[in-house]
Amino acid sequence: MKSILQISFFSLLLATLLSVCVFAQSHQGHYMHIDYLNVDAENIPTFIDKITSTFLPIQQARKQNEKISDWYVYRVAYPGARNSNYNFVVITISDHVSGFEDMDHQLDGQVASRERQRLLREYKVHFTPNHSELWRIRNSVMQNEDAKPSRYIVMNYMSVGQGYEFEYQMMEDEVARPLHEMRMERDKMRGWELNELIIPGGTEYGYNFSTLDLFEKLEHMEFGFTEELIRQTHPDTNINEFFNSINRTRDLVRNEVWELIEAM
Repeated sequence: MKSILQISFFSLLLATLLSVCVFAQSHQGHYMHIDYLNVDAENIPTFIDKITSTFLPIQQARKQNEKISDWYVYRVAYPGARNSNYNFVVITISDHVSGFEDMDHQLDGQVASRERQRLLREYKVHFTPNHSELWRIRNSVMQNEDAKPSRYIVMNYMSVGQGYEFEYQMMEDEVARPLHEMRMERDKMRGWELNELIIPGGTEYGYNFSTLDLFEKLEHMEFGFTEELIRQTHPDTNINEFFNSINRTRDLVRNEVWELIEAM
């Protein structure tokens, strides 16, 4: 039986070309900034209110000035650890790293001076992340170009050992992605992304890659990589070798489910 690492170059190239024709790759090559926030239960109503009254006007001005392209607020519906220290995440997408610099000046020309001062003052009071991360989106495929923001995200944090980075990304690009695309064709998935952590870093941080699985329904999260699906996308594959290859290149540190609150 064929090894999954012996799939012909022609087959991989054909699959890649077909996927480009069917799916949109809206975020590939962009940067993703994630803020992790812990909002006390009694302050959640105020935080939700500030999303509309304060956070959104700021992000809309940044978008109009072409500093960012997308902005999302998600509630952590199912944390990846019992002692998780955050319950909301805010995702900001930009096609250049400078989109995350000097936010005070990113409102120029869009918001009057007095209103800008008020918005930034309230923003700094109510938007206080525990920590933040900057990622590079290495691969991105969506069910369709005009898709609305996904209701659910499954965030998978991966630890890839030194020297395995290229092999891991090749496995995700050439083996995992076609499986996700098949699920999108069956309307069981909205999108998928592969991300590499830029800042912070180091072995003590715990992970250096992630994948985002985008869903509209919780029920679609189950049974992602079934044997049937694997054989349809990779005929003659040795199933044991398939999973051994995945497990050799990375460790799944944790995964968690986020639910959409607001999007722009």
